[in-house]
Amino acid sequence: MFIAFRDLKFAKGRFLLMALVVALVAFLTTLLSGLAAGLIKNNISGLVELDVTHLAFEYNNKPSYRNSMIDREMWEGWRNADGVLAAEPLGHTMFNARMIDNSSLDDVVLWGIEPGSFLEPVASQGEALGRVENGVIISKLLVDRGLKIGDTFILDRVLTELTVVGIVDEFNIGHVPIVYTPIRKWQEATYGPPGGPPPGEKLPDILFDYATLVALKLESGLAVTEIENTDIDFGTLTIDKAAAYEASSGYKEELATVNMIQSFLIIISAVVIGAFFTVWTIQRTREIGLVKALGGSNTYLLRDALGQAVILMLLATLFGTGGALWLGQRFIESGNPFVLDPQTVFSSSSFLVIAGLLGSAISVRLITRIDPIIALGTER
Repeated sequence: MFIAFRDLKFAKGRFLLMALVVALVAFLTTLLSGLAAGLIKNNISGLVELDVTHLAFEYNNKPSYRNSMIDREMWEGWRNADGVLAAEPLGHTMFNARMIDNSSLDDVVLWGIEPGSFLEPVASQGEALGRVENGVIISKLLVDRGLKIGDTFILDRVLTELTVVGIVDEFNIGHVPIVYTPIRKWQEATYGPPGGPPPGEKLPDILFDYATLVALKLESGLAVTEIENTDIDFGTLTIDKAAAYEASSGYKEELATVNMIQSFLIIISAVVIGAFFTVWTIQRTREIGLVKALGGSNTYLLRDALGQAVILMLLATLFGTGGALWLGQRFIESGNPFVLDPQTVFSSSSFLVIAGLLGSAISVRLITRIDPIIALGTER
């Protein structure tokens, strides 16, 4: 490593400039990873928090929360199926909401669940569902829009009034805040007439026989064929919890876009590092030839050159990643969607270092082609 340290000291300006480029790439890669994780969490946080293993949609080639409808026979059939620990209907409908004073709350997703079931989230503030007829638990995002416990708001078009009785963390789906309500209230709002039944009348019982999907807790060892057979019996399509994320609007596209950008950053890093060491090797042709003429082996010179690359990549990546983590923490404190996942940060930094080393390894292979006679001034 004698030559490597000598070069780092002799050409510190060039290496500092290169280190700055690598640090900026590391900064962008880490920052993007945190922003991507925060964006994805903001999209599917409500699904992530569901205590389920699978979700059963109405049979469809492309299951979606917006085009699925199941009936009572389906969810009760799943409850009695082999290997099913628990099954509950879940309603999903998007509404535009407004305050009593007509100020807009933008879009909300109404989730109808059975009060006290495994689907009900634990409220960080307030109380559980079921004690107030039109009581709901809201996502923290709606608190940021002006709602608080005890407030009443209205669902546009259906004119259903709901009262906030509890608050949970920022649970969203498709970047829209979730409002948890008793399943019967969801059925009234989704299938009933605007404003509810006329005075003195009640809604028909058939109205309460429908939901969007079946939330399932299945035994871990249940065979796929058993699930498929039950699907055939009841006309459903069951997917596991992770696969259900893709049914959320925009999730798959967001994930693909972020992965593509990260891939391009890593490729750019490999190309830039490779180009730098190619130019640097060509500029040192005579010095390398002299070392080889004095007995230096290709292995020694390659090890020395790769040692330079390791030092450069590690120090620059640590510096850039540290800066991104510091800025990411500021984002979290300001309430922006940013997630500091140690595993994600480590993997993105590792990929960056490996890509840079691969690029430099390809470039420094030129060392093996340098003829020692160049050091003696012979032109070829």
